[in-house]
Amino acid sequence: MDIDSAVHRYGNVNELTNNDLALNMFSPRELTDQNVIGYSGFDYLGNKAKSTVKFEDFYRIVDPVTGRKAFEVAPFTPVYVGGYIQDKFTFKDIIFRLGARVDFFDANTKVLKDPYSLYGLLGAKSFHDINGTTKPGSIGDDYKVYVTGEKSTEVKAYRNGDQWYNRAGTPVNSSDQLFTSNLVYPAYVQPVDSLRSIKGRYFKVEESFDDYKSQINWMPRMAFSFPISDNSNFFAHYDILVQRPTSNANVTALEYYYFNDQGRTPANNANLKPSRTVDYEVGFQQKISNSSAIKMSAYYKELRNMINRITYSRVATIGTYDSYGNIDFGTVKGFNFTYDLRRTNNFEFTAAYTLQFADGTGSDPETQSGLTQKGINIRNIFPFNYDERHRFSFTADYRYESGKRYNGPRLFGKDILSNTGINMLVTTASGRPYSPGTQIIRFDGSGYRGDINGSRLPWNFNVDMRLDKNISIVRGKHPLDLNIYLRVQNLFDTKNIIGVYRGSGGSKDDGYLKSDKGAAEISNVTGIYGEDYIDYFVNQYNYRVVNPNNFTQPRRIYLGAILEF
Repeated sequence: MDIDSAVHRYGNVNELTNNDLALNMFSPRELTDQNVIGYSGFDYLGNKAKSTVKFEDFYRIVDPVTGRKAFEVAPFTPVYVGGYIQDKFTFKDIIFRLGARVDFFDANTKVLKDPYSLYGLLGAKSFHDINGTTKPGSIGDDYKVYVTGEKSTEVKAYRNGDQWYNRAGTPVNSSDQLFTSNLVYPAYVQPVDSLRSIKGRYFKVEESFDDYKSQINWMPRMAFSFPISDNSNFFAHYDILVQRPTSNANVTALEYYYFNDQGRTPANNANLKPSRTVDYEVGFQQKISNSSAIKMSAYYKELRNMINRITYSRVATIGTYDSYGNIDFGTVKGFNFTYDLRRTNNFEFTAAYTLQFADGTGSDPETQSGLTQKGINIRNIFPFNYDERHRFSFTADYRYESGKRYNGPRLFGKDILSNTGINMLVTTASGRPYSPGTQIIRFDGSGYRGDINGSRLPWNFNVDMRLDKNISIVRGKHPLDLNIYLRVQNLFDTKNIIGVYRGSGGSKDDGYLKSDKGAAEISNVTGIYGEDYIDYFVNQYNYRVVNPNNFTQPRRIYLGAILEF
């Protein structure tokens, strides 16, 4: 019986006060066993933990009063240090910009030695030495050993990382070829259950966990440009960018404590490594006139060690669980074209076009969660969710200056539009990809019809406008200026579609009420509440199915002022 049901059964909750519900009425384990509390860097009462508390203290420190584990959970204190050096110089008309950056990252915590087991497993050499048997020649000394049953010494399989081998040492494509279920019997370093249990007094942290291996990443950066002729210029650059894990990287000792409890295996992975992007670009600029130029460039990016969800199967005790790993990769490549007209007779204009191909194995850490939960850890290339094949943008700015440079209309001798201008931004882009479903369900779709991200949303179009005027309040050494502006986003109130229901492919209708399941539900509602209730039910359902997140935001008007000093 959990705490909540016990309180309702044996007490009058309406008579309880705050003092009657103090947390110190319970031990920390009584609360964490019920999964009603979690903490890190503080104790279970909310008091800040000592700065000296370490990961392993959770399993070792005992409350001197109760004689039980104190359940002290160390805070997550990763260490990050970065520095860079850069220089710019010219050599025979070639302008160089060279630099390098180095990042040091340490999660400063303990990580599982083996994601397939909470407890330490014997290597093949140790196992065969203990049992006086012969190790296959193709099996490494540290490969993990799986036996046919509890306390058995008969080998059933070997494993090195994610690669499985049969008892003869031959690699197999899948562990399904070796096991008929997720129940496995690994050869533990400590074969006695009571002596290796993470909840027991004899648990050895060093058998299950290692220190996070510090990551040192060097990131060279190189760019250069040189004139091709008097009116054109060539440029290129090469960069390596590294980003430390931003999420899904913190697992506390408290969470590991319940690793083998059903439904409480932590999904985060403390052993995540930084992701890496390698960026290349080449291009040239060409002068067309004294006030205009074009710029063309091609770019290519390699994305490595990206984070995505992964499912581990044949895990000791629990069978299977979901986690995260640096398993994703991808590429982004494309072409940019820009035409730039500098201000001429009050008018400034820029036009840009981008052609892009963004493909990879996962757009974000949750992209393939539906597949991994079915045990499918595929790494096929699909368009990223943000893959936008074509994008056009046009920026036009018409502005009057002040004083002698003013050339606008006058009223009663006044320069009524001095320091006044209007800016228009027009963008249009092809639709981003989505995955159509095979079945229609409420407010969504299930399954995959065709390839992942195999369909496209429609093109979108947007116009933004800004009208502003600068007013000089104070001139001189310490000027004070006021900019008054009217800004309108989505000027024409265009309803662009940015999301659809996967089952129907529509943005306003999920297709459920028209499906067989929907018709059956309407019939069921009719039988229970009568036909008079049908219109109410359908209307309420339609209200719910209109999702504003499937569309861009409507027209928004901002009137404001900026004081500059």
